[in-house]
Amino acid sequence: MAKGSLSLVGIGISDEKGITLFGLEELKACGKIFAEVYTNLLPEGTLGRLETLVGKPIELLGRAEVEGEAKLIDAAMSSRIALVVAGDPMIATTHVSLILAAKKKGIEVKIIHASSILSAAIGESGLQAYKFGKMVTLAYWRENYKPMTTYDVIAENLSRGLHTFVLLDIDEALGPMEPEVAAKLLLEMEHTGKKKILLPGTKIESIECLARLSQSISYLSLKDLSSRQGSTPCVLIIPAKLHFLEEEFLQNL
Repeated sequence: MAKGSLSLVGIGISDEKGITLFGLEELKACGKIFAEVYTNLLPEGTLGRLETLVGKPIELLGRAEVEGEAKLIDAAMSSRIALVVAGDPMIATTHVSLILAAKKKGIEVKIIHASSILSAAIGESGLQAYKFGKMVTLAYWRENYKPMTTYDVIAENLSRGLHTFVLLDIDEALGPMEPEVAAKLLLEMEHTGKKKILLPGTKIESIECLARLSQSISYLSLKDLSSRQGSTPCVLIIPAKLHFLEEEFLQNL
């Protein structure tokens, strides 16, 4: 039976100040701390400042090391370790797999939640939370990989009168998808899908750099979004039919 433990500690959506007191106490009690930032982005210097707060080093892991699981599982077999995650650790399905792997080895698992882009962005959007449908990620298109899943989900949600929360891809090689790139890709999907749901004049909400000093929230057409330089990290919301209070909120951004 394993004698160690694994704690997944969320750091929230801003910087090291987003961690809870509970999370900070857990990191101080751990013998080894790892971190991953490929599922979300952290402002420059965040992990260094967190190391100062905790009083011990934090080892940054790449995607392959986290998804491979072996390094974390081996460390947790005999010692108390933590994995620091941007946002809330349970929004990324990768970490569900990690937890299952740990439990199969008899490793005690603890989850310490923090703010998530999902709840924070919906709250900032001014749209009613119960009117959101299925969430989807907009993936980069490549030469032999042009998925239409995002377009299909948006179409399904709109047919039910539901808003769509669109996460933008974060690729290790290409980096985080910029909002103007996302807008152009959505327009290209419309050219393929031909359902007339994502036209140049279609108004969407762009939420950029949420909870940071450079935070920006805009309600604008796909055409306008595609022709201006935005900031990352960014999420998009495709609204369905608006309640009058939602409409008033968006018009006053």
